[in-house]
Amino acid sequence: MYALTVLDHSALEAFRNEHPWLEFPEHVSEVCVYFDDNGGPSRITALEVGPDGSVVSSDVNQFGVDTILSLIRYAPLGTAKQEECPEERNIWALLEDLPVADGSRPVDEVEAERSVKLQDAYAILYDIALGKLKSLLAGARNDREMQRLSDAIDKLPARLEHLDDSHKPQFLEIDLWRFVAILRDELAMPADYEIGSSGDDKVLSREIIEQAETNALSGPVIQALFELSPVAFSISSIGQKSSRYVRVNQAYLDLVGKSWDEIRGSEMVASGVVSGSEARVERLMLLDRDGGYVGMRGEIRDAAGNVVPVVISARRISVAGQLYDFELLQRA
Repeated sequence: MYALTVLDHSALEAFRNEHPWLEFPEHVSEVCVYFDDNGGPSRITALEVGPDGSVVSSDVNQFGVDTILSLIRYAPLGTAKQEECPEERNIWALLEDLPVADGSRPVDEVEAERSVKLQDAYAILYDIALGKLKSLLAGARNDREMQRLSDAIDKLPARLEHLDDSHKPQFLEIDLWRFVAILRDELAMPADYEIGSSGDDKVLSREIIEQAETNALSGPVIQALFELSPVAFSISSIGQKSSRYVRVNQAYLDLVGKSWDEIRGSEMVASGVVSGSEARVERLMLLDRDGGYVGMRGEIRDAAGNVVPVVISARRISVAGQLYDFELLQRA
């Protein structure tokens, strides 16, 4: 769902009266300003009345920089709306149906099925992206733009696992990066664990719980993920003032400039790495309420005390009834 503001005919008439020096075209009947998840303007579209009286799309690139900036500033005086995004509904439906490792079958089988579902979701985005880029190519204004868009189409990754940050501009241009980033982060994360007792409701012994933790947190899939991934991962116990490091990978240690012996079992804020800021409180609230979040900005400190801006995605996972926070960190 996209947030947008609509400047209709009457709003544009007022805009023209207040900005006569811009000479905003009279035939433009509607302008829509779209906003991203952070509230910043992401794109502008417009409609105009054609010579035959029909309403057609208008080329906003002809407005000029001053006019576009003025329209963005004027947007709060328009009508706020939400635009449904069918592809978003399909993608969320696939994400909500991702398999969970509940102990009923091998973890590698669950991970394989999960990977297939994520690829199916990406295939939807790929087709949409291809269509939007081809539409832009059809309306290209010069040879340089045609070549740029042709290259973007040729380099569009057909598989989710081939996606990296070099493809971000292609998806940003067509306003699909936020969806792609979610799928990319999901692929980097392991499946949720829901390991509990089978049959009756008997209470699990401490030995069984510890064994479940060992199996879940040190299994071959997660072990390989931790050891080989260039992305920083951490697993911690939950809580605002009691969260402690359970496991991190080498990329995390490289990011913070510390050894595992220095932070092992330490309370995260007390370790000096994690900032006990309001932003962290908000992230923990999202974990408590929604079970996770994607792409939130935060800060950590390295061994030298330097502030390192990061983008964090996290999931809360359950292992034998014990909850843990699984975080993925990237430099901002």
